[in-house]
Amino acid sequence: MNINMLRDSDDDAGFYAAACGLATGWRGAALFQSSDAGATYSMLASLTGNATLGTVSNALGDFHGGNIPDELNSVTVVLAHGTLSSVPYASFINGAQVAVVGSEIVSFRDAALNGDGSYTLRGLLRGRRGSEYAMGAHVAGERFVLLNPETIARVAAGTAEIGMTRLYKAVTYGSSLAVTPAQSFTNEGMGLKPYAPVHLGGGRDAAGDLALNWMRRSRVSGEWRDAVDVPLGETTEAYDVEIWDSTYTTLKRTITGISAPTTVYTAVQQTADFGAPQSTVYFRVFQLSSIVGRGHAASGSV
Repeated sequence: MNINMLRDSDDDAGFYAAACGLATGWRGAALFQSSDAGATYSMLASLTGNATLGTVSNALGDFHGGNIPDELNSVTVVLAHGTLSSVPYASFINGAQVAVVGSEIVSFRDAALNGDGSYTLRGLLRGRRGSEYAMGAHVAGERFVLLNPETIARVAAGTAEIGMTRLYKAVTYGSSLAVTPAQSFTNEGMGLKPYAPVHLGGGRDAAGDLALNWMRRSRVSGEWRDAVDVPLGETTEAYDVEIWDSTYTTLKRTITGISAPTTVYTAVQQTADFGAPQSTVYFRVFQLSSIVGRGHAASGSV
């Protein structure tokens, strides 16, 4: 699974894998990888946990409520294996149940069993671990995986594997490579992508120059602790800023070489890009990783 890392200890170029058995008595599987189009395979990991997974029957709606439970949207899950249950509110708030829907990491409170064997999930904490980038991209039929540490494997990978398409086989114990179908997968190094910055804003001086400001986030050790800033989480602090038209269809300028959470978009640059200084400027900010480049984008205006 190409998703954001679930634990600080997973700060590497690896990815997550899960498998389940469709027959009673399934004992697990061995995950194999081929780097030569299927000519040979090497074992990567053991998938001994019978994961709770399936698909969703409706597209989970977008949510802009921030860090509060989403009581507006629900999603119905059809499981290939496993069961789901509701939890008390206190357990929910403390992350008792975490799942991935598509690429968004969510916590859920209520799991109602329907007459057809599906579950409807309500009371959702959205965009966990910096995955809010996926909130507006849901479709019916996408994956659902309960992120149980006992059934999810972290597959180690070097940075040279990022962007490489390989063939994989999850071979059930007692079966063989020959009869197991291969699945193509490209490791995108998602765990290394910086989170989108927040609190975009700024102000204009007397000359019409715009100061664009934002606040960075961290992929690691991002807990809220009094009087302690979160660590950088990257080798160096660096950002790209893009200037767009009001509909985000035409890119006007890219500002690079930024080493602090602020930059200036001058009146002269505005005139060059738009013909005159602008009353409102629309921009996007990316924090940069020395390994995977741009992280997730944040959009704002000032």
